[in-house]
Amino acid sequence: MTIAALCRTAAADVYRAAEALERAERPRIHTFVATSDIHLLHKLKKTREEVIEMTGSAVRLARSLVGEVEFSAEDATRSDIDYLCEVLSVAVDAGAKVLNIPDTVG
Repeated sequence: MTIAALCRTAAADVYRAAEALERAERPRIHTFVATSDIHLLHKLKKTREEVIEMTGSAVRLARSLVGEVEFSAEDATRSDIDYLCEVLSVAVDAGAKVLNIPDTVG
């Protein structure tokens, strides 16, 4: 059984998730960030480039703390497909082994 802790792509959240998983035999940090332009503009107030950097940094940090990392692109189905693919590629290159492409807004 894998035990996962879900967290945003903020370093403090990633560290907290790792702390929560200290006793798990098979820990997984599942980190996420919004990727749709509407969420970048209104929710995160970040540029696409900032979100790409956040993704890489969070996944690299999580991977340094646990053996398995999952990444989710929040609001993926409303995201620009080319940008979504770029973010997912960054997550994989940083060490994510599991990708989640959810329809979080419906």
